[in-house]
Amino acid sequence: MIDARKQLSNIELLATLATRERQVFDFIVKGMRTKEISDVLTIKANTVSTIKKVIFRKLKVNSNIELFKIAQECNLV
Repeated sequence: MIDARKQLSNIELLATLATRERQVFDFIVKGMRTKEISDVLTIKANTVSTIKKVIFRKLKVNSNIELFKIAQECNLV
């Protein structure tokens, strides 16, 4: 069972993401690679990598798996 306080804090953390950061988050959670995301969003792969670093910092995670766990806990997948 998911701790309601933890879920709320993850939702609050997700709310801190800018629109482009949220788009990249959603694509990462769907399993897309950096190049695929850059092609879809028509931005450079380096830009996607930079956005990903910002997302990791804001959400206090170190891997795509941890991002996926947050998405699961917030019922986004």
